[in-house]
Amino acid sequence: MTATPRAPRPEPHQVEQWKPPLPAERLAHIARLMREVRPLDEILDDTGDVLGNQAPPESEFEKIADRLRGDLKRLVSIALAAENTDGQVAALVERAGALRSEDLPGDYRTALGYLRRMAGVTHDLLERLAETGTVKEVA
Repeated sequence: MTATPRAPRPEPHQVEQWKPPLPAERLAHIARLMREVRPLDEILDDTGDVLGNQAPPESEFEKIADRLRGDLKRLVSIALAAENTDGQVAALVERAGALRSEDLPGDYRTALGYLRRMAGVTHDLLERLAETGTVKEVA
């Protein structure tokens, strides 16, 4: 009986040692930014505080406006990164940009109206991103 000839063994290929895609300092910076990201349900809390039956105290207006600007920036970034082509999302992204660029008005009624417009766009954008599957639905 004759043995079947074996196929030649393939040469072991050299594998380059893994290197992180970013330097450690950059990874630490990204990790710090991720820890600072507010959960989506906190965005809903802010919009609810502003759009609810009782207006927030005037002393909180500046803090709320800053949070809503950050929330709008985050939601717009999500929509753009996901390349969401929904027409309603595009319109809300445009409105968000315009609102974010405005300063908080000085008088109470105008400032409250501004906060409510920002909260409304924030809420609508988050809701539409959930409807289009760009983000998971938030309770």
